[in-house]
Amino acid sequence: MRMPLKLMLDLGRYIRAQRRRGEKYFPLVLMLEPLHACNLACLGCGRIVEYKETIRDQMPLEEALGSAEEAGAPIISICGGEPLMYKHIVPLTKGLIGQRRHVQICTNALLLERFIRQVEPDPYLSFNIHLDGMRETHDRVVDRAGVFDTCVRAIKLLKERGYRVQTNSTIYRETSAEEIEQLIRMLGDLGVDGILVTPGYHYQVLNNDIFLKNGEMPYKFRQVRKLASHYKIMNTPVYLDYLVGDRDLLCSPWTTVTRNPQGWKGPCYLITNGHYKTFAQMHEATDWEFYRTKQDLRCKDCKLHSGFEGTVALEFGSNLKDSWRMVRHYLW
Repeated sequence: MRMPLKLMLDLGRYIRAQRRRGEKYFPLVLMLEPLHACNLACLGCGRIVEYKETIRDQMPLEEALGSAEEAGAPIISICGGEPLMYKHIVPLTKGLIGQRRHVQICTNALLLERFIRQVEPDPYLSFNIHLDGMRETHDRVVDRAGVFDTCVRAIKLLKERGYRVQTNSTIYRETSAEEIEQLIRMLGDLGVDGILVTPGYHYQVLNNDIFLKNGEMPYKFRQVRKLASHYKIMNTPVYLDYLVGDRDLLCSPWTTVTRNPQGWKGPCYLITNGHYKTFAQMHEATDWEFYRTKQDLRCKDCKLHSGFEGTVALEFGSNLKDSWRMVRHYLW
């Protein structure tokens, strides 16, 4: 299966419960960034630029655990920065699992061996290894030689120890369709449990030209869609249709909310209008319909999965053909 059955069932129950309460804008995933410091300086990372003045700040453990309760989302993506540098990463992970939340640790794998000596495999825990291409491409994107090989060793180690392992690969302008296929085939051979492929997205604070434009996405993601029939690509079929230009989707930015040491970041993972002390304040201050319909100019070229896969999840069941495709996709 491309996604744990329990996660899918818990997510479905959560969505139904929110709708019974009459909620329209509710989060599915909390992007929890307990720090923005990192041991790499990746070319496409906006966090180390946006938060350079507060790069050493770390969220108190109680705040991090409380943020999960405050948002209520069933899925917690611990990211950053490099989350394995967070001084409370072990009690945070165990505490979130204790809350029965599905925890995904997004990591560059450099500090992974130290972490797994302290945290055993758990049905609620998975690792999301950042891997943006084959050796030459990945090491160039992260600006350090040898990181690709470290990631491959880490994937093998995690699989040997019984952890669930996913990968997250960002496709940039220079990434060829042939390299994308080579990467996906390699990850399939390594036995990863899920492969997430996303178009390079332009953070508002970055000015480089490595990101995909709308017109460049279809060619590269047609190859991804083709490979999804044979490999455990986690992107939904509907979202892949959107990336290749076969259909349109509105965004659902409220489905993936972000909490970092400065507060609740609004309105979305990429765009910062401000930071708020509470989730309720961020929610109240945001015109979700404005961003849902992509009226903000900063949304022009964005097709990031965090907003559009949320739309797919919320619309599950409204179209029988799409829903059946989703079921077949994830149960394989």
